[in-house]
Amino acid sequence: WFYEFYNKENRAVGFVWEIHRMERIDQPMMTWRGYIGLICPSMAVTTEDDFNRNMPEGVGVCSMHIYFEPIGPTPENLREMVKGLEGGCKIFDEPRARPDVIIFGCTSGSMINGFTFDKECIKLIEDKTGVRGLTTSTAVLEAFETLGVSRPAVITPYPEATNVMEKAFLEANGLTVTNIVDMNKQRLWVPLIEPTYVYQQIKKMDLNGADSIFISCTGLNILSMIPIIEEDFGLPVITSN
Repeated sequence: WFYEFYNKENRAVGFVWEIHRMERIDQPMMTWRGYIGLICPSMAVTTEDDFNRNMPEGVGVCSMHIYFEPIGPTPENLREMVKGLEGGCKIFDEPRARPDVIIFGCTSGSMINGFTFDKECIKLIEDKTGVRGLTTSTAVLEAFETLGVSRPAVITPYPEATNVMEKAFLEANGLTVTNIVDMNKQRLWVPLIEPTYVYQQIKKMDLNGADSIFISCTGLNILSMIPIIEEDFGLPVITSN
């Protein structure tokens, strides 16, 4: 089923594909192992593609988009977008559509209001739905801990003001950012940035002192490039997706 939501000005503010669990026990279910709820900014097509391409057998995903002005990931625009998170949660507050976990899939959006904001987003999700919550930035921090690295060189498609915020968030959570670079000076729509372009921008970075590379933003189409970047630059790579 496909649902689309409009505000009072009749502008589309969100939509969701709903995957229904089958009731009959003699038929296979798409979600027999797990069911993921995904809340992400509007037009975050890469996030959904990455989930669907890498989903284990028997795991389904249902996505909900919250409106994001197409002016890009400025701090002001991110804060405005995050106001829609509570409304996005309402889609999953329904027994037939209740997933096992709900993910707020936006890196900068889950960092924008301070170093504990990811936890605030998780609390909001859990309070509104009764379902376990997660955010991209929380998962990124867990990835650093799992890999045992703490000095990332960071590359993003964000403007300087957002990079300042991201650096502060990462360092408040125990990391040392050796370098942070905006690769998107032209302010392109993020999903249009080619993976090869990301590679070329990493090639230009100062990686001295870094023990890892963090490629930030769920909108980037970069997963297939990770093995090449790790091999060529000799550092583990963490991405938002």
